[in-house]
Amino acid sequence: MPNIYSTIATGIFDYEFEANTGIATVSQISGWLSANIGGLNVLLHENFTGENPDVNDAAANIFSKQYLVSYNQRAQRNALRGVMNSSSNGDNILSVSDGDNRISFVNKNELAKTYKGAANDLMAEIKDLSNKYSMYKAVPTQICGYEAGVSGSYPWNNDPART
Repeated sequence: MPNIYSTIATGIFDYEFEANTGIATVSQISGWLSANIGGLNVLLHENFTGENPDVNDAAANIFSKQYLVSYNQRAQRNALRGVMNSSSNGDNILSVSDGDNRISFVNKNELAKTYKGAANDLMAEIKDLSNKYSMYKAVPTQICGYEAGVSGSYPWNNDPART
């Protein structure tokens, strides 16, 4: 049986990156996940530990989004490095046309903004999902009133209206 890191990594690799090994590999994604399980624990107030932690589907979904935020932030930094790097090696040509002698280049600054926007959108979604996860896992800490069903010598237990 594969461990949870491999399962989540395979899902990210297949569905988010369409199995493109030029973007990332399953082992790279799995390594990131195993190294960053603590971030999921802090976010969800859980204690997923060990070689194969018992992560449920909701937590796995949030964890995969955390990876995608990290991926987009790395891609943004790499795009900005391309803006800062003045040496052009020709890999930033987007299109060439001959009619009007037009050459288009990739605008790496806009590309970095796109990655940053994607990361921010994912972070907002993670915040929403983690709040819902915590609310779903929360249990009431105190129940007061007649519906509490408390037995003992409390004054409301002797209320004739309750009998």
